[in-house]
Amino acid sequence: MVSNQGRQEGDINPADGPVAEFAIALRRLREQCGRPTYRQLATLSAKVGSPYSDTTFSTAARGHTPPSHAVVLAYVRACLAYAKTDEQKIASAVEEWEARWKSLEAKLTPARPSQPSVGAGVAPEPDGPSTPTPDVPAPGQTADQPERPLATTVRRFLHRRKPVLMVLAGIVVIGSLGFGARYIAPPGSAAADTATPAAAPPGTSSSTADLGGNSRCGRLRYVNGLAWSPCTRVDGTKLVFAVQLSNTGEKPVTVKAKLAYVRAGVAYGCPGSWGTGVQVEVPPGETVTSPLTACTVTKLPATAFQAKAWAITPTDHSWGYREMSQTVHIQSDGVKAIWADEA
Repeated sequence: MVSNQGRQEGDINPADGPVAEFAIALRRLREQCGRPTYRQLATLSAKVGSPYSDTTFSTAARGHTPPSHAVVLAYVRACLAYAKTDEQKIASAVEEWEARWKSLEAKLTPARPSQPSVGAGVAPEPDGPSTPTPDVPAPGQTADQPERPLATTVRRFLHRRKPVLMVLAGIVVIGSLGFGARYIAPPGSAAADTATPAAAPPGTSSSTADLGGNSRCGRLRYVNGLAWSPCTRVDGTKLVFAVQLSNTGEKPVTVKAKLAYVRAGVAYGCPGSWGTGVQVEVPPGETVTSPLTACTVTKLPATAFQAKAWAITPTDHSWGYREMSQTVHIQSDGVKAIWADEA
């Protein structure tokens, strides 16, 4: 079978973790099947009963985020259909890839933390580049990036710590924090630009406001018991990138946070101090979000974007593992935006 050249894909480092290894395996399968283009796979996926776009398939094999179960099986069936594989071998391959996907899901599912006693501080969650702990997709979700809404994640997170949060309930109600809301952000401006992580400016308010709009956040990560997640918002002619930091413990938590964004598979640092690193103190029971003016870009036609963020302890010398929001695809008209789970 004649091989298709297609567009050159970026390299994936298998040391980046199980998602990267899985993407490498997807690429290897495509090579073994004659290297069909992603557009050809999209056409074939419609013929085998699971239609997905070429962008969805290329994102699945990029290694940034884990693809959904449905996307993986559609990718496999389309590759094998291109190679004119017989039905018996296709069924066997599908069974093998289902097992691979379940193994990936198991590796990415965080271990359930032990229940703290009433009045005790919330134990820090393990965090670092060697122990990624993304959430699993919500039941019935068919996104090609299995991301769970932030509200669902937070509710489950809070449920596990109910004894501690009973103490904080009065504070949360009085402060009108609305912690169950999906998107929360504080007003304020970024600190002065600096080459090293800077402290948040004195007097910055930690009160919160609804991010709202057409938004998606990434999977929840943890550092020192604090939950954090990068978010992307489609706002008129521009895109807004932010990182949320939520503290459900009894004591303030200080972290260093950094924000960037990915455009067409290439990472770009955000301007100002949030692009180099800001030291942020998150009071107990509150959520702090980077200012919505800290990192924005103008929409570009036929281009995909994601927010990218880090959160580490102040004593860490390396930024360690990063997390990314769901991908949003700006269409060729430069206006319409389609999220990866809508593709």
